[in-house]
Amino acid sequence: MSPDRDDVLISPSAGQSHVAVSVTVDQDDLVGLQGLLAATGIGEGTRSFAELLTSTLHRGLVESYKTAGIPWPPNQAAFQAGQDFAAVGRVSADEAPPPPPGIPAWRGRALAAVAVATIVVIIGSYAGGWSWTGLRQNGQVWDWMELLLLPVALGTFPLWLRFSGEMSSARRIGLAAAVLAFAAFVLAGYLIPVVWTGFRGHTLWDWLTLIVLPVTVTTATVWPKTGRTFRPFYVVTAAVLFLMWITTVIGGYAGDWTWTGYPHNTLWDWVKLLLAPVAIMTFVVPELIRLISGYFPDDSDGPALG
Repeated sequence: MSPDRDDVLISPSAGQSHVAVSVTVDQDDLVGLQGLLAATGIGEGTRSFAELLTSTLHRGLVESYKTAGIPWPPNQAAFQAGQDFAAVGRVSADEAPPPPPGIPAWRGRALAAVAVATIVVIIGSYAGGWSWTGLRQNGQVWDWMELLLLPVALGTFPLWLRFSGEMSSARRIGLAAAVLAFAAFVLAGYLIPVVWTGFRGHTLWDWLTLIVLPVTVTTATVWPKTGRTFRPFYVVTAAVLFLMWITTVIGGYAGDWTWTGYPHNTLWDWVKLLLAPVAIMTFVVPELIRLISGYFPDDSDGPALG
């Protein structure tokens, strides 16, 4: 049979119990099939053209089954699943379940009111001279970091720990660019200097006091629930940071590196800095939780033992 006819008979292959089906195709479909013949390398002839139609029909059926969520190859269970799928598709819009509820209207209005009030207070403090707010006396970037770093870290850092594996490459690049931009901003605050940042005059001790508690608290409480393991990269990074810190300690006390801010801090000051966020949050609190709970697994990580 020549493929230039509109009516094409798909003949069964030898040794197979297929049913012959007469297929009617229009001119565009016929041209497309001829193009597939050339692209797939199937030789010309009646049987080759029928094989192409059969293969195309088979692929279309398999993809349709996948779209409908029905297993392949078809069986009685697949037929029942197909009927159920068709029944769901026939449900009218009135019978369809309502969409999940959004943010309550009162909550949206409350957030808008808080945002407006915050903007008014900031403008009144810096432009209107409202001394009662205290913002003009604490208006440097450093002051805002002291105020917001802990709550922001508690709200965002756990999300990054849990879902960083699902982040797209574009988001990773954006996050890395933001970190580099902040580092450049800090350097500019010290070197130029940019007075309104409030960075100049604060030592490495001040930065440790600002950062250690938020980072340690969020990491110690969230890391066990993320399922992460200590990869070699994490171990190397921690080792490098530890060696850098030891270097600053030696230089601060033995080399009189005043920029570290260490020389005037005693062992008591180091204990106050590291005891609560590092020792207690990392080692003591997890053991107390396991002891109080009777060493049962966390419900959030999986089913409890019966």
